[in-house]
Amino acid sequence: MSQPADVGRSLTHEQLPRLHKVTGEVARICRGQLRTYLDALAPLFRPRRVLGNHMDGSGKESVVGADQNFAELRETYFKACGRPFDLRKELPTPLESVPAQVQLYEWEYLYDIRAEERKTIAVVAPLTWVLAYPSTYTLPMMRQVVAGKQERDAEGVRSFVLRACLMQTLFAKIPELAALFEGLRYRVEVRKSPQLGDLPLVTLSAPVRTVRPADDLLMTATGLSGRTAFEEVIDDYQAAHIADPLQAQILTVLDAAKG
Repeated sequence: MSQPADVGRSLTHEQLPRLHKVTGEVARICRGQLRTYLDALAPLFRPRRVLGNHMDGSGKESVVGADQNFAELRETYFKACGRPFDLRKELPTPLESVPAQVQLYEWEYLYDIRAEERKTIAVVAPLTWVLAYPSTYTLPMMRQVVAGKQERDAEGVRSFVLRACLMQTLFAKIPELAALFEGLRYRVEVRKSPQLGDLPLVTLSAPVRTVRPADDLLMTATGLSGRTAFEEVIDDYQAAHIADPLQAQILTVLDAAKG
């Protein structure tokens, strides 16, 4: 998660404990708020809204463009079927029914520390979450599966990959959904993790930015704890000056009216 370099470089070891504590508290607030939104909006996450009768379900549900939407889903899925999942490129219809209760997983990426020594760590962005339909495997479990650290169930892997592709298709075909979350101040992005190949992952980011410290501080922090993971910390200055897009638009109108 790229951030302005000067913000991360300015952090000191003494600041980290306070910032980690504050970051955890803010993350709990934002996650709770986001969970409330997702539960209220659950009906909007029904895949049949874009795939119609290509999804299993009670009764017929005709959707304009469903055949084209399914063709694009199939293309996305077939692309994701390669490494590290090694799935067969087949997608029979109708697809199995998918619960609309969306799960949240913290966004994580690998980072190579380039200090006196080199070290690869997992970095968590605690204010960015991956949206996922419920599946046999959670996102952390899937990372373990592809790393060979957890038993692989082929059907479970297929289901996880397909459901991630379904989420991406939903946001691609209903742009108003992303606009809704943007209005709630949560930024929508589709990302890919090098660990998971071409699998598209839809993420929501809170309006509060988190940053990664400089490499020498990362090496010290992970070295002292003996860990190979680190959580980004809140940019407390930016958090105190969160932009409001709606306010900015209104101010533009007011300024123009002053002539």
